[in-house]
Amino acid sequence: CAACFARPRGVLSPLPARCLVTMSAAKRRVVFLGTPAVAARSLELLLDASAQGGGGGFEVAAVVSQPPARSGRKMKLTASPVQTLAEARGIELLTPASAKEEAFLARLDELQPDLCITAAYGCFLPQRFLDIPRFGTLNVHPSLLPLYRGAAPLQRCLEA
Repeated sequence: CAACFARPRGVLSPLPARCLVTMSAAKRRVVFLGTPAVAARSLELLLDASAQGGGGGFEVAAVVSQPPARSGRKMKLTASPVQTLAEARGIELLTPASAKEEAFLARLDELQPDLCITAAYGCFLPQRFLDIPRFGTLNVHPSLLPLYRGAAPLQRCLEA
């Protein structure tokens, strides 16, 4: 609401009661994008917060992960840690080969997400994707090395 946006940045005062009523009236729809184990941990924390009603009320409407890849000595198709967690929790899972796929973008549009959260997803997100979520897309990155952030922060740090 306007009162929440009018508060100075960094102010951690409690939200006005009318804001809490507005927020609890309809859960915000979140779509999570990630692939490796570090992203699965982020998803797990999101799912737990959603179940407990944390964050003002939101639901993880769907999870997007890269398709199963061949790994190991026998090159067996292996699901990503994020895919495994989403399937275990019964959340809709999308595994497009590319984020540019028309069917994937159409399904994302149907979900009408309020926010997308990416954590080590591993694919380029086209502008058409970025235009779908109502409040945009948030990228969470595990690196504590802001100067060297990117695809390989530890390697860049060691090279410096």
